[in-house]
Amino acid sequence: MPFLNCLKIASKFPLIEARLDLLQLTPENIEALGLQCRQWIATCRPGNYSQRERTILLSAAIYARATYVDIEYEAEPEYRLELINLAKQRNCKVIISYHNFESTPDAKTLNHIIKQSNDMGADVVKLVVTAKSKSDCALIMSLYMQHENLIAFAMGSIGKITRIAAPFLGAAFTYVAAEETRQTAPGQLTASEMEIIVRTLA
Repeated sequence: MPFLNCLKIASKFPLIEARLDLLQLTPENIEALGLQCRQWIATCRPGNYSQRERTILLSAAIYARATYVDIEYEAEPEYRLELINLAKQRNCKVIISYHNFESTPDAKTLNHIIKQSNDMGADVVKLVVTAKSKSDCALIMSLYMQHENLIAFAMGSIGKITRIAAPFLGAAFTYVAAEETRQTAPGQLTASEMEIIVRTLA
């Protein structure tokens, strides 16, 4: 996505997630992006950058006043601790995120992941699984009765209901695409679709 488009989207929404692994931004671009955002989540998934490069990009985002920094549950301890320590110093909240693109683990496993994430220093725990049945959706939504500071939902068409339900069950926010061509996960709704649904339910 061209940098000017990033700035336009950043100024449009009250909260955005900047996928730094997909945007090819320099630390200077990140500083400019931060000035445009009201609130924002800095995320840099593995794959396109080395661990050191990801540390540099996310550190730049923290210095650019990111509201949240997203760190993978499976991340190397050294990488995780460096970013968490910097985030705590700069009043940036830490999201520890777990993704399962194959299935929905059982309740015991999910609760263990939440506990470990909190022990790691999470301010918010993000659980994203893949729903294969309605019972998977029910399990994910039941977690809100047991935990605070949780964002949990399921990917896939079956899991759409969990994305809609999340903010009503206690999640601080849910994830949507700015527009249909910018979806980053299966079953993700667009911002306009979610706005209509929430307004209707409210």
